[in-house]
Amino acid sequence: MSKGVFVNSGFYAFSSGQLFVHAKVNNITADAVLILPPFAEEMNKTRHLISAVMQQLAAAGCNCFMLDNFGTGDSEGDLDQASVDIWRHDILQFIELLQQQGYQRLSVVAIRFGAMQLFDLLNKDDLALPLQNIVLWQPIFDVKKFWQQFARIKVAEAMASGNKISQNELEQQLLQGDKLEIAGYPISPEFYQSLLNIKAAIPAQLSDCQLSWFETSQLDNIALPVQKMLQQLQQHSDVNFQQFKDEPYWQTTELASADKLIALTVQQLAGGEQ
Repeated sequence: MSKGVFVNSGFYAFSSGQLFVHAKVNNITADAVLILPPFAEEMNKTRHLISAVMQQLAAAGCNCFMLDNFGTGDSEGDLDQASVDIWRHDILQFIELLQQQGYQRLSVVAIRFGAMQLFDLLNKDDLALPLQNIVLWQPIFDVKKFWQQFARIKVAEAMASGNKISQNELEQQLLQGDKLEIAGYPISPEFYQSLLNIKAAIPAQLSDCQLSWFETSQLDNIALPVQKMLQQLQQHSDVNFQQFKDEPYWQTTELASADKLIALTVQQLAGGEQ
């Protein structure tokens, strides 16, 4: 198999523009691992963990990749020019390029927003490579809840400055064609609309691959919303669900470690010992 183009991290041409691909490639293999990252500030909190798991997976023999979405990270464009649809098309193109390089199977690590992105992708498109493994880190499945949590940042910012605004008012501004800035991230009406069009229903393809869900929680028990979603997933696939106590790495003030999470991921994808 040819090593192809994605041997080193760097900028590559996609239909949306020059996008930055993070690559950890140490050997010639039929299997590729793709990381689907979280959104906005959660990505900043998680990037060091993604780098660590990619390094450990590569050391265990897995070739790992992550695409910085258009308008995010190091890639070309600004967020207010982006949409979930643009990101989906770029990921599809990326998987096609992996297939052209000679990869035969794909595993995915989907983190937070990345889980919705993965389900949307599977519900709307056929992938160029068969899915072998899916590993979910603290997944978000409900786009309305995702937007509600993100919009709360703007509501809190307004309250802190002595103003008052509701989530409904923010949504009306977007529907009227105005751009918003939330926590320093420019949100366009087009991006907001593309969020609403995410199809996050449980994809049929889950029955054909190994599914793991690794949940970090401060609770002794599994939260009710997690239980309900887990039960729905179990109707489609055997789920390797593991919950453990650790810091909420996606929202801590200081960057957090997640050694158990990374070890479980490497064990699942590379067959290494925990």
